[in-house]
Amino acid sequence: MDHSLARNRRFLFDLNHPADFHFFKNLFSYLGEKGYSYRLIARDKECLHELLESEGISFISRGKGSHRLLGKYVYAGYNLLLTLTQLLLFRPGLTLSLSSPYLITASRILRIPTLTYDDTDFNPRLLPFIRRADYIFSPVNYPHTFHEKHFHIQTYKELAYLQALKSKNEGEGKSVFFRITRTDSIHHSSENRMELSAVLREINQISTEHTTFLSSEASITLELSHRVLFPDRVNIHEDLKKCDVFWGNSATMATEAIIMGLPAIFIGSEKFAYLKELEENGLLYCFSPDQIEQSFRKLYDLLQQSPSDRQFEDSLVQLLEEKINITSLIIWFIENLPESADILGDEQAQKLIPSIAQKPVIQAGST
Repeated sequence: MDHSLARNRRFLFDLNHPADFHFFKNLFSYLGEKGYSYRLIARDKECLHELLESEGISFISRGKGSHRLLGKYVYAGYNLLLTLTQLLLFRPGLTLSLSSPYLITASRILRIPTLTYDDTDFNPRLLPFIRRADYIFSPVNYPHTFHEKHFHIQTYKELAYLQALKSKNEGEGKSVFFRITRTDSIHHSSENRMELSAVLREINQISTEHTTFLSSEASITLELSHRVLFPDRVNIHEDLKKCDVFWGNSATMATEAIIMGLPAIFIGSEKFAYLKELEENGLLYCFSPDQIEQSFRKLYDLLQQSPSDRQFEDSLVQLLEEKINITSLIIWFIENLPESADILGDEQAQKLIPSIAQKPVIQAGST
């Protein structure tokens, strides 16, 4: 495989979720500013297309997909064919994704080097694809090492676009942000199902006392109180900033909330390694889907805490001091391939990583 192809200044991305856009958006801005060519394939998932359009970024849609088993197989075949076609037409020097099985497989077939970021270590259906990527970036506590070009980095993917703590809300009253995701995706097991009706009853009750935001992938069938607010999907982080506590089954949004200065409650049976780190540092509270009642008791406890309590903030600052800007590292990595892969593979040279990651990054938007 000719890894010097990465020098041809053309990059192809596959985006599966709005979180993928946020992870790469500052990289897109940098590539455009520096005159690199890039092409995007994007699934029609939640507000992903809206986010791309809001930034004026063109893309090739790969459709919505299906929730039925047969439809999933048909969709997978369609995606692979679409991706192969775009790779042949665009001939990128490097492909990038967050664990896209389609892009990794198509890139391997055409012998184009591919880079992926993965932090969902408990993911048996995707790991066989992820391990075949030429370059893999993961958080430092990720428990797998698939090959010598799998690099464990002191970072969270959310630091690619969230760099600062939010200022504490000094006004009267507390606010809560709820996030409910679907649990039938490829990286969820049946054990992640939770009783939605019980959750919505609790949300209604909390909304009588506190400002409440609700973002949901799942279909809401119960009539919610008029006091429950639905955030703008494109500018969701702006509403998250307004809140004091996060509750939900989205690992990504729980981590986003923490980085922005909110204690978070995560509901899920699969606790990824980076979530364990956040929990061990007293920033995240994890409950299984059959512990909904206990999770809401904890939520009420957090809402009653004094805003002057600095223990959370001190723990967060201490943890983030050792983390780096992952976007800066990726920029340095792709601009210096293949030598950069050798440098990251050298334990002594890895000491350079913190200084590399201080490189300024062109910011997209205001997040």
